[in-house]
Amino acid sequence: MKGNSGAEPPEGTEGPGPGLLYTYRPGRPLLVMGTIVAVVAVAAYLLHRSTPAATLVLGLVAAALLYQMTKECSVSIRLDRPNIIYSCRSLFRSIHETIPSWEIEGLTPEIVSMWRGNITERLVLGTARGKFTVAPVYSAGDTSVLRLEEVLRTLPSTREEAEYEKEMERRALEGDDGDEEEATETVEVWGFIEMGIQCPRCDGPVVVNGPLTRLVCPECGAAIDMTPDIWADLLEDLRDELAEDTEEGMGGRSTIWGTYNTTLYYGRLRPYCRECKKDFDMEEDRRGTDRLVCAACGAGMPVMEPPVWWDRVFEGATLIVGAETGEGSGEGSADPVSFTCRKCGASVTTAGESRTIECPHCGASSALPDDLWYHFHPAPVKKRWFTGFTAEVPASEN
Repeated sequence: MKGNSGAEPPEGTEGPGPGLLYTYRPGRPLLVMGTIVAVVAVAAYLLHRSTPAATLVLGLVAAALLYQMTKECSVSIRLDRPNIIYSCRSLFRSIHETIPSWEIEGLTPEIVSMWRGNITERLVLGTARGKFTVAPVYSAGDTSVLRLEEVLRTLPSTREEAEYEKEMERRALEGDDGDEEEATETVEVWGFIEMGIQCPRCDGPVVVNGPLTRLVCPECGAAIDMTPDIWADLLEDLRDELAEDTEEGMGGRSTIWGTYNTTLYYGRLRPYCRECKKDFDMEEDRRGTDRLVCAACGAGMPVMEPPVWWDRVFEGATLIVGAETGEGSGEGSADPVSFTCRKCGASVTTAGESRTIECPHCGASSALPDDLWYHFHPAPVKKRWFTGFTAEVPASEN
């Protein structure tokens, strides 16, 4: 036997009460059992004088039915977010509990009895305080129970979540979007970069002295592509770190395992002269110039407008100072040098245009020795270069 049950939407805009989620009313079970008890009682009275034993049996049956009737109860569950209000009323007791959502463990069916393959279950609500009956007789697939389960899953699972949800509701009602937005201003930020990668062919060191898209390994001569996508991957979040988390004059080191194994030294610092270490005056508009001259010692450093793609790496980029624009080779001697042909012993003169040279006397090809090749093409030295960009920073910072 099953009682009448129903559920209402959590908002409580319709139905018998505000926030009503679920109700169980044992109307039919009580009516049926009450009728049976009355019939049994009448039968016992009529048989009392003629058959005492039958009267005893009928009395036991009536007592069992009365006991079963005491288990039947009416249940209602209401929502007072983040709590639920549980009410249960039976013939001999009444329960009224306010249960916080973080104490709710869930709905669970429990077996009450089994008879010849027929299973009778009740549905209980598990909480940190114990179990509360939801339906004394439960059948799987009850749509009202399914709706109740859906609502319970949306409730906060912790006290902290409930407090946060309550605060958001308060702000929404009061039109409060939170703390006032912090005042900011647009400033020019300067950061320096010292960078090197590992050659993917010979594992030799390759310096990166500027926003170059192509490098040449000084060890094996391999061409190395540095596409804008590779730059964006290697220097991801560096702009924001320099603008938001790095104080002037501070920096850090990093090893990046990406397309190329990369070592990076960076910091927030204004461009300065490599000779006397005095800061360059960067307050003037330097766009359109290609060189900065130190006012203290007269030494210069190259300056360039950033390539268009550099804005993907440093949004709002303005200028780049001290960077190389070629493939990063060092400056070697341009004076010709003579060496001895290994085959005929004749003197051969070269200016280092090519690593391999042909002897004009015997026609033999010879490779320039390493020390002679590096005399013309010294390995590039890692240099510090600077990039400037505009950023929004707290007004109190400057």
